[in-house]
Amino acid sequence: MSTATDFKTLLDNIKIDNAGQISKRYGRITKALNQYFYNLDSKTANSLQVGSYGRFTGIRGISDLDMLYFLPATAWPRFRDRQSYLLQVVKTEIKKTFKNTDIRGDGQVVVVKFKNQEVEVVPVFSNEDGTFTYPDTHDGGSWKVCNPRAEMSSFRALNDDRKGHLRRLSKMIRAWKAR
Repeated sequence: MSTATDFKTLLDNIKIDNAGQISKRYGRITKALNQYFYNLDSKTANSLQVGSYGRFTGIRGISDLDMLYFLPATAWPRFRDRQSYLLQVVKTEIKKTFKNTDIRGDGQVVVVKFKNQEVEVVPVFSNEDGTFTYPDTHDGGSWKVCNPRAEMSSFRALNDDRKGHLRRLSKMIRAWKAR
């Protein structure tokens, strides 16, 4: 066996094996929120998978999934000074779909805790510059700004510059760290 074959075998062994289940969960969460905030029956509109799964660096046994949910701009006045209330509304709407699942607000996210993984839902408002504003319930509440699309784009560019090796290396390091 060659070194290249050994690495290919390693990558095959750590490849995510429940992508269908993950996709279904993301879709059901998105649909629940779309029905409430947009009166829309869509499993894909208004959400973005971020974190290791969104960067395609997740591995088998991935236990935490991250997603942004894009709120309508018309909801801003309702939640402007009510960050905790926003997380409670998001939690309540997701709970209608996942009645027997532990769901809780946790600072900046709503955590949907399944038996084999957690999905952290970050409700965000889109900004004109491409960034997102998200709630932080700590210390009386505030709003913070993030730019995951820029981060993902930079990672993708670095990965392309390195002929796809950065993504593979990230997966191997993640697997090694999880041992």
